[in-house]
Amino acid sequence: MNTKGKVFLLGSECIGRGDEDLGYEIWMSMLKTLTEREERPLAIIFWNTGVKLLAEGSPSIPPLKVLEGKGVQLLAGRLCVKELDLVGKMAAGKLATMDEILDLLLHYEVVNL
Repeated sequence: MNTKGKVFLLGSECIGRGDEDLGYEIWMSMLKTLTEREERPLAIIFWNTGVKLLAEGSPSIPPLKVLEGKGVQLLAGRLCVKELDLVGKMAAGKLATMDEILDLLLHYEVVNL
């Protein structure tokens, strides 16, 4: 299965709507499983409070670093990082401008988590 054209979009610290604790557990389970699979998205875009998953102290950091090492781009919305006072506190990924984010959203299949 070709997943090279997929971009995941994560706008919170959990997946789906409903129970946030369950949504976080789903995120962590998906993240661990992704590190074990051959198929991976081209990129994961984190915005709004989703950028907290890339910050120092987040339990998501170890598996995210594995994905990053396997070529998955991890992009944190620059505006979100600034507004949430996380500048200089990111432990994985890179800051991205809205132009960089839009380039991915407009050219690849987006999976909204």
